[in-house]
Amino acid sequence: MGDADWEVIEEADIQVGKAVHVLGLDGAHAPGFDRVPVRRGRYRCRVSGRGRDEYWDLEVSHPSESYLVQFWKVARPTPMVRLHKTDAVPDDGIIIHPRRNWWAPDPSADATIALRYGYEYVVEQAKEEARRWGGRPPTDTLRSQYYAQAFAYLDRGLVDAIVRARAPKLRTIAAWAAQRACTTSGADQIDWVQTALAVLPEGGPLPAVFDAPDLHQHVTEAVETGRKATSAVYAVRDVLRHEPLRAVFATMAAAADIPGDDHAAVIASLRAEFFPKLVPADQYERWI
Repeated sequence: MGDADWEVIEEADIQVGKAVHVLGLDGAHAPGFDRVPVRRGRYRCRVSGRGRDEYWDLEVSHPSESYLVQFWKVARPTPMVRLHKTDAVPDDGIIIHPRRNWWAPDPSADATIALRYGYEYVVEQAKEEARRWGGRPPTDTLRSQYYAQAFAYLDRGLVDAIVRARAPKLRTIAAWAAQRACTTSGADQIDWVQTALAVLPEGGPLPAVFDAPDLHQHVTEAVETGRKATSAVYAVRDVLRHEPLRAVFATMAAAADIPGDDHAAVIASLRAEFFPKLVPADQYERWI
């Protein structure tokens, strides 16, 4: 079926963030569309229609219009366009509403900095912040995570996937990172650390020594790699002391900062273990 078989064809960009559903006018799911294979990302959407003239603006008891909706992924935004129109349905034209660029100052926010330093300064600061966070501006949730930026700079896609994960998965990731830190540092040779690692997946409780005010001394007395091991032991405690998202980034940072490991290695292993189907970091859409 070619374009000439349709009476109107228009295209526009859409940003998909959740599952796509096909609904009828009554709000019920349309039969035959239980699963629409459109995943998160930016898409070009083409809608072709016909039959609108037959009962224009009237109530009908049977379907009288046909539509074809097509999606394909795109990397850059493109304006909405009308490709074809032969029906008599009133044409109001395409109205492009102004949209604030993500780097532009928020007109509803405090304008003190923009007035003092100028518009260009505020724009450049916003763009530089996005670069530090892996090519996109951080959300308020990310900005509140102290250890997240170093990982986002290398792999924003992974960091965004972690933020979307549910609490049980986040706890599992945090326990995995703490285990990695203990293995690299040698802290896993301490018997009470072994006990703690065994109960982490079930949510504890940890041995009483983890509540000791001189916890670091217990570590340095137990293993020769005291300084490295202490950081790993605190990571074990962080798994259960912090809320899940903070626990993940804190334990990932602890693992990455121990000599013998680094951020890139932690990212690669975490991706393979928990997000094997995630789009590669170099293919994740950057805004700058």
